[in-house]
Amino acid sequence: MRETLGPFQGIWDAWIEAENEIAQKPLSHFERATQIQFEELKEHLSRGDREAAARELIDVVSIALNNLRNLGFTPQEIAEVARDRADHRMRGQAGAILKKYQDTYGI
Repeated sequence: MRETLGPFQGIWDAWIEAENEIAQKPLSHFERATQIQFEELKEHLSRGDREAAARELIDVVSIALNNLRNLGFTPQEIAEVARDRADHRMRGQAGAILKKYQDTYGI
């Protein structure tokens, strides 16, 4: 069986059991969950624990996938959106994207 989400398919599958609960979550749930993961990421980085930091970033991916699930996307649709976004928004434009964040948001 082809895994549509590649290495992230297992994360998707692990959350199937909570689909009904995820469907009830507001956007603010995903926003705050992401903030918490970045707070934990900072703690791990301050201790120099690169592996733990990586796990927190995978948790951010998990939150993003669950937010997409909450919006009603299937793994196949997510894969299509990701490919399209890379091809039509990011490829060849990474520098411009970074400049936009610098100019617009000061980061």
